[in-house]
Amino acid sequence: MSLTTLKDDLLAEFREERLMINDQLEILDPLGTSLRMPAAQNLYSSTSLFIAEYCSYVGSVAAIVFAVTMHRIYPFSLLNTVHYNPDARSALAGTNITLLSASVYALAGVFAIGLLVIARLVRSVRLKNDILRNAGHDIKIIVSQHLLRRAAMEAIEQRHLLATTGIVKIPSSQGRVVGTPSATDTNGLHNSMSHVVPA
Repeated sequence: MSLTTLKDDLLAEFREERLMINDQLEILDPLGTSLRMPAAQNLYSSTSLFIAEYCSYVGSVAAIVFAVTMHRIYPFSLLNTVHYNPDARSALAGTNITLLSASVYALAGVFAIGLLVIARLVRSVRLKNDILRNAGHDIKIIVSQHLLRRAAMEAIEQRHLLATTGIVKIPSSQGRVVGTPSATDTNGLHNSMSHVVPA
């Protein structure tokens, strides 16, 4: 059974990390580009959305309060007066007055529900904008860290001749090629890295 040395393990780990960084950059870079497209940008600022959400909630509560206290508010108080006045009910027909009062209450209820739905929709848009903004910021940081790490690994390759010995081949734009080290290449690499990692 062949036993690998510390150098072999470190070289294998170096190669796997190099490929992993390239794979993650291939995924994250298009994603970051998509998040910068107009379709993913904020339609309105967070302050505007918060104000719209707050006003919608206030309007919904106000509609409910209006429906409860409508009999005290002029001119809607006339409906209550006519409803309980026998002479007015007989003159205007009690059924028509009842239907008119019910219609006003129904309109107030529909208005309150509509504003509540609008408030929830605005809230969902505001939360979506926060998620997109945070995701774009985090992806930008991750991509920059990967680019810095890849640049550092390329510098190590240049310094220790990993690319020229066949242990690690730099991926081209058409795809990745990982070479299989031969005995001569491995010995040459070990000699070039003997001053870095002791056997």
